[in-house]
Amino acid sequence: MVSLLTHPVFLLTIGGALGTNARYWLGEFISARSEEWFPPEHGNLRAPLAILVINVSGSLLLGLLVVPLRDRLPNWNWWILLGVGFCGGYTTFSSFAVDTVELVRKYHQPGMAVLNVVASVVVSCLVVWIAIAGMETVQPAEPAVMEAADRENQKEP
Repeated sequence: MVSLLTHPVFLLTIGGALGTNARYWLGEFISARSEEWFPPEHGNLRAPLAILVINVSGSLLLGLLVVPLRDRLPNWNWWILLGVGFCGGYTTFSSFAVDTVELVRKYHQPGMAVLNVVASVVVSCLVVWIAIAGMETVQPAEPAVMEAADRENQKEP
């Protein structure tokens, strides 16, 4: 039974489930609380704020876990549970941040670190753009329906 509890599949499953739940519920909390922080006309900032907080806090947590759990402990169980599982479920951005920092600190390749950042951000955004555009052609949006209240506020041409 003990070997099952320390098996990487079990550790990743538990850590990932906890990290995913933490990401979801913290995002919901920040989005709900940010209604007080942003006026209605800036409501579009709620989701990016939640994602920013999650990505930065996940990067901080993973950065704090790398040395004690991955680099210092002979047994990687805690690293698999918390570093890979929890942080991986919480945000994969944290892994990206650690890899980028290690390109500079560990491998002394700042040019590769910059290339990693630029390529990851630009290529990821480009792929998302293409995917969204492709999906919009496959599954077009429904035509917007004007609500009665909106019709009253609309000026005649």
